[in-house]
Amino acid sequence: MTNFKDNRSKAGQYPTLATARKPLATLISQLLIAGSCATLAMTAPAFAQDNTQQQREDSVKVADTANTTTTEENEEEFETEVIEVKGIRASQRGAIDRKKMGGTIMDSLVAEDVGQFPDKNVGEALQRIPGVQLDRDFGEGASISIRGVEPSLLRVEVNNVSAQGFGGERAVDFRAMASELIRSLDVIKGSEARLTEGGIGGTVQVNTRKPNEFEENYLSLNAEGQYNDLTGEPNDRFNLVGVYKFNDDLGLLVNLTSETKNTMIHAIRNTEWMLFDDYDNSPEKTFENEYAGVTDQAACVDVDDPTLCEQQWYEFSPRIPRYGIWGREEDRISANAMIQYQWNDRLSSHIGYTYNDRDKLATDLNLHLESGSAARVNPDSVVVDDQHNVTYFETALAGVTNRTLKFGWEQTTSILETGFRYDGDTWTLEGLASKSDSTQDIDSRDTHITAEGIAGIAVQLNDEGMPEWNFNDGYFYNSDDPTDMSDSFDVNDPSSYRSRSRYKYAPSHDESEETMAKLDFTYIPDSDFVTKILTGVQYTKQDMVNANWQYNIIRDVGQEYNGVEWTVDDQVALISGNTFQSDELFDGYDLPVDTVGSYQAVDTFPFIDAIQAIADDNTTREDLDVRSGNYDVSVETRAIYLQGNFETYFGDMRLWGNVGVRYVETDTAANGDVREIIIVDQLDENGNVMTNPDTGEDLAGVEDPDSPDWFEGRRTVDGDYSDTLPSINLNLGIIPNELVLYMGAAKVMSRPKTTDLNVNATCTVYQTRRSVEDQINNVCSAGNPALNPYRATQFDVALNWYPDENSVLSAAYFVKDITSWIINAETRYDVDFFGDGRLWDVRQKVNGSGVKTQGIELQASTTFTWLPAPFDGFGGAVNYTRMSADDVGLFNQLNGEELPFPSQSENSYNLTAFYETDVWSIRLAYNYRDEYLASPADRSGNPVFVDDSGYLDAKIVFNVTENLRVYADGRNLTGEVKSYNAGEHRLSDMQWSGREYAVGVTYQF
Repeated sequence: MTNFKDNRSKAGQYPTLATARKPLATLISQLLIAGSCATLAMTAPAFAQDNTQQQREDSVKVADTANTTTTEENEEEFETEVIEVKGIRASQRGAIDRKKMGGTIMDSLVAEDVGQFPDKNVGEALQRIPGVQLDRDFGEGASISIRGVEPSLLRVEVNNVSAQGFGGERAVDFRAMASELIRSLDVIKGSEARLTEGGIGGTVQVNTRKPNEFEENYLSLNAEGQYNDLTGEPNDRFNLVGVYKFNDDLGLLVNLTSETKNTMIHAIRNTEWMLFDDYDNSPEKTFENEYAGVTDQAACVDVDDPTLCEQQWYEFSPRIPRYGIWGREEDRISANAMIQYQWNDRLSSHIGYTYNDRDKLATDLNLHLESGSAARVNPDSVVVDDQHNVTYFETALAGVTNRTLKFGWEQTTSILETGFRYDGDTWTLEGLASKSDSTQDIDSRDTHITAEGIAGIAVQLNDEGMPEWNFNDGYFYNSDDPTDMSDSFDVNDPSSYRSRSRYKYAPSHDESEETMAKLDFTYIPDSDFVTKILTGVQYTKQDMVNANWQYNIIRDVGQEYNGVEWTVDDQVALISGNTFQSDELFDGYDLPVDTVGSYQAVDTFPFIDAIQAIADDNTTREDLDVRSGNYDVSVETRAIYLQGNFETYFGDMRLWGNVGVRYVETDTAANGDVREIIIVDQLDENGNVMTNPDTGEDLAGVEDPDSPDWFEGRRTVDGDYSDTLPSINLNLGIIPNELVLYMGAAKVMSRPKTTDLNVNATCTVYQTRRSVEDQINNVCSAGNPALNPYRATQFDVALNWYPDENSVLSAAYFVKDITSWIINAETRYDVDFFGDGRLWDVRQKVNGSGVKTQGIELQASTTFTWLPAPFDGFGGAVNYTRMSADDVGLFNQLNGEELPFPSQSENSYNLTAFYETDVWSIRLAYNYRDEYLASPADRSGNPVFVDDSGYLDAKIVFNVTENLRVYADGRNLTGEVKSYNAGEHRLSDMQWSGREYAVGVTYQF
């Protein structure tokens, strides 16, 4: 049995509550259940606020003050009933309580019990919160956006310590965090001065359990078996939570989750959509660009860029139709350990360590139809629809690539933290020091075989743009006799891949490390207005580095290597015996087009052994030099804040909140590769500048690698900026402890992405006579270490109604004016880029301004405990978010149309319903989000969108005894796919990851 201090219930989080139901509360619950039958029928997450000790103290004071009058007025009228709440209802009630307690606008989720979070990972749990939108990868929740702001501009903390991303990204992959580690999740959408800056979209606080929450020793064991209907392979998951109490003051907690996880996607792709030619010769344009004023294609010969002008009449064509079967075989470990000691009544301290590891073997099978240019398509075969999309074509001189990538891929994160708290009579001092890091190593091996000159493969696209083709309809084009179709192509025959074999080895490694120390001081003054004064300082230093390597072994038929020609027979001998039968494409999914089914794919490791033996080349990673372009970035910050919490009355209504300001200084140092190319005049044998004999003008300059000014190496560029971040949060209790009006405003910021700060400069220095005479500036193409952060001013207003302890009805409106954000590369003139007095014209990413996002969030949740049995076990909630953005500043490169805000779905909602008794429970949860912009432009210039999607999950739990429970759950029960498009009827990529089922058992000692 779980035993917690502070009268917490067996549900693991919240005290036994003495409640008396009021008539108004009953009426509201009745209205909610009636409404739910019509429109709000199911419930989503619980919602909440910050978990720090300071907030808990504030909340107790708030609750005590607000409840005094109500309790005195009603204690004689109503008989008090003691109710022990646990399970789903405890989780939902706890989240509502946390929402009431918060110092700013926030929502939360709370675990039902120790190790019993309802979702498999943190990301999938967070999607239940209004304003949070989840991005999935291989069917799993991976990253989130908050109120439409992309993942890299959020702040994620574990026990108030920064969580690190991978690959130079600040975005956190939540698959690395097992849900069993979590006590609660808080999504902070507003701001307070005491909160660490860095999340322009919001802050996610992941809170784990602490040992002194338990009164006695505790052990929980969980075992789970999983099955995915696409991989067809079982997975297992084990969790252990143990607490050892040395005495009442000293406790040790260990939480360990171990999991094997095999995931897979089957994909059908057009890859991108390109503009190859004007196939239908229609006078109607496909789109309009900067040459919109030209109405006749023939007139394009008179403009500066005839090709760009003519493209207005070109049709959209699929670039590379292809299949993909991508698999991930993972061993995952998530662990957390903490020691907590109460030295005396005033002083407590703790030390904790959190570790996550994903050790993956990735296998990516790709089968390409290389038809991505006008020369590879028979123009006479092309069919175009009325929206200028190519819907049918036949290949001419196309290619086929059979490609397999295998790579070891390990990702680890860790957090080491230690802190203390000292309580004086009227003050509190808290300290926290930490080190968090992430390491990612990808050992990539790419093997592929190709065939060129393939004609006769017909590609038919359906209404949504999904391609269908048969490789074996193709034949090798005979230039001597174009009518000869006898040399047929066979996708499974090694002799058909008669063009190239290649092995590319491209490992990469990146690391991120942050050290942090903070000290917070809280003072409780003797005042009827100011309830607390908070101040503190914080120091943080983050270092991010990466490196990558590459080498190739290539064999092209007809080319000589070491004096010996590589023949078709050599190619066939290399391939034969080094292939294997792939899985059946889209097995178990009703795809609307036919596919190749299964095929003979390149078997990576035997193929590598064979081609290395042929080339007599056994190069390893240790033999390679790091490639240019890697980043080495350091970001150092110093922050100080002052905040005051206050409480007063506005008439009979209680008014409380906080006001404060945070000041932060940031220094950056970016070390990267720099190449300065020197251009000099061409000189004759006498040292005179050579000129054009006809015009007399100087000949074009040439590179001089022997110039003493030539430079190729690494340089460090420093930058700095500071931010003053005021904030205010106000709460007005219109009805004491029931109806609260909230308003908040703040300035927030988020630091630039590491890859944008990277120096990575290629510069040209002109030292010619003409450049001096014409005052031609030296130029660079580079990153921008001087980038300022993303900055925004935000405003929130919300009306929250808590008709009883089990219910909330809330409406919120928010505006975020992003006054500084980072846009695509532009040329800046006369920039002292290296800080040495030299001026350059530099093309680099720059800070823009002007985008404003806004939206509404609606939520309702309740449990119908007032109904007669057995209906008192029902509960539910719903939330809905609608967002929009103005003046985004992103434009379609092909037609100039303004694009929506990246990662922002206009509409999203959650529906959750549950039924729970002491013996069993069942929960259904549905999550939906609209289409959203994934990228402003792919390689063809087309914007890429992710289609709207909805996911249904379910879980059923049976409590065999008080200590033993068994459960079963299912994810993606409706069989949703992830689909990308480049416009209407232009499918770019569709990925099927299957449905997942699990059964498990939990025993608590």
